Amino acid sequence: MSGGVDSSVAAHLLQSKARNPSVQVHDNNHVQDVTCNNNSCDGIEVIGLHMSNWNALDEDPDISNATNTRGKQSSPNPIDTTATHSLPNNSSSKPSSNSTTFCQASEKEYTDAQSVAQHLSIPLHRVSFASEYWIQVFEPFVESLAFKSKGTKTNSNQSELTMPNPDYGCNTFIKFGAMKKYAMGQMNADFVATGHYAQLWHRGYTGDNDSSGVFRDWMMETSRTLEQNVRSSLEGRPEEEWVLNNQHTASQKDNPPPMLLAGADRSKDQSYFLSGVKGEAFRNVIFPLGHLAKSQSANTNADSSYNNTAQQTVRDIAHQAAIPTASKRDSMGICFIGKRNFGQFVSQYLPEPPAPGTFVDVDTGEIVGYHEGSMHYTIGQGAKISGASARYFVCGKGSTGDDGNTVFVCNSTHHPSLYTDELSVDFDAFNWIGLGEKSDTDSFGHVPYPLVEGRPIKLLARTRHLQPLAQCTVSWQRSRDANSLGKLTVQFEKPMRAITPCQVVSLYAGSDGLICLGGGPIKGRGSSYLERGMDVSLSMLHPAGINDLSVLRS
Repeated sequence: MSGGVDSSVAAHLLQSKARNPSVQVHDNNHVQDVTCNNNSCDGIEVIGLHMSNWNALDEDPDISNATNTRGKQSSPNPIDTTATHSLPNNSSSKPSSNSTTFCQASEKEYTDAQSVAQHLSIPLHRVSFASEYWIQVFEPFVESLAFKSKGTKTNSNQSELTMPNPDYGCNTFIKFGAMKKYAMGQMNADFVATGHYAQLWHRGYTGDNDSSGVFRDWMMETSRTLEQNVRSSLEGRPEEEWVLNNQHTASQKDNPPPMLLAGADRSKDQSYFLSGVKGEAFRNVIFPLGHLAKSQSANTNADSSYNNTAQQTVRDIAHQAAIPTASKRDSMGICFIGKRNFGQFVSQYLPEPPAPGTFVDVDTGEIVGYHEGSMHYTIGQGAKISGASARYFVCGKGSTGDDGNTVFVCNSTHHPSLYTDELSVDFDAFNWIGLGEKSDTDSFGHVPYPLVEGRPIKLLARTRHLQPLAQCTVSWQRSRDANSLGKLTVQFEKPMRAITPCQVVSLYAGSDGLICLGGGPIKGRGSSYLERGMDVSLSMLHPAGINDLSVLRS
């Protein structure tokens, strides 16, 4: 429970299941009425968990260095506590305005979660995974930035660092890693639920090991509905028949991993940020909001498998249930860190200050401005060059040598230097979901079997959150190097804007892209249309995002 409306409504829906006195459960083929009390039903108890995973002391280098907290943040084990961090008695330093603001915002989130928990009459645990977040998500992310900055060194032995944005790592290592392990271990939970806008088809789910008949029946009913949706999405697409028949062994067919599906509200779908989570980590996970739209305006973007025009939205449910966070605005900040001036915030954690450099016009080769560090810029964004006579967009960065900190810019958002139709991902870095499992007897049991057999597959892909899905062909280029499995190559049918190494590409199947097959960090992109001497026109381009109106209207 983050303190936002989504997790609040998810908790409410679960608690409503637990309190429903009309629910019947099946026990040894006999139907029994369920006796419910205020807090639980048939042994069901809904428990809230709020994560506080950032130590504000780390924003004060003098304090954190003096107290030896920087890079450690907390105990290496999760801490279940409602206490906040405080300065040591022997320190006279004062928190920075940034850390003070964060502390206030963090406490507000916890207070909101408390209010919702009290309203729902459920217990709430506050747990810190700050150490795990620092080690597994934030530090590798900063090292990736440092690696790309001229003259900086990292603590990693890797020749190249590819930690995507924190939201991707957050889901992979914290929410469905450390948090789930803690909830099911220390808290003895049977299921873990979050407020994500995504869906999970638990194939082959029988509930034989579940003591709660209420949730067993609910899960089975949900699984049947999602199976129908998946089969409908694959109907008439013989080239994708392997999706439901990819299990290579009998054990995998009997107990296949859950399949990740897009949320019914496509304007809020979060499958892109979930594409790095291992399929096994989705077992015993529930997404109560997956079939819902966030608001009435989102119903038009919802999956046609649902009758959304007559369905309540998350906001509707929150208001009707008088949930304290019903009108709370969405949070769009960095995972667990909140809203920040990204460049200033990250710079304080780099091993060396970012090296200044030049903006160079990719067409003329002339210097058109200066910057404070190439790590502050990503391909496709506006360059915001002070005093420039034209509006420029970042289209590339220097690699090594004298141009190692050069940022190349172009004077049009649809300049051919921004477009390519190919990208690659290290094969062993791509996370396949829901197709099977890797085992001692089947090293590629989790991989689409057409690729294993050397055949390309046609899929859909996106390289940014909520980007309209693009048609593509995926192939596996095996390596002759015994230490490498080669790479996946994704060839797009239309030019794609601002494909950027280290960002994520996620792959989808089904006529409407319902099935998310996984994702991984982009290793490299193909030659740009400028490098190939080719021009681009709006009619031939794929939208860069959900709001790329210039292309969508062409």
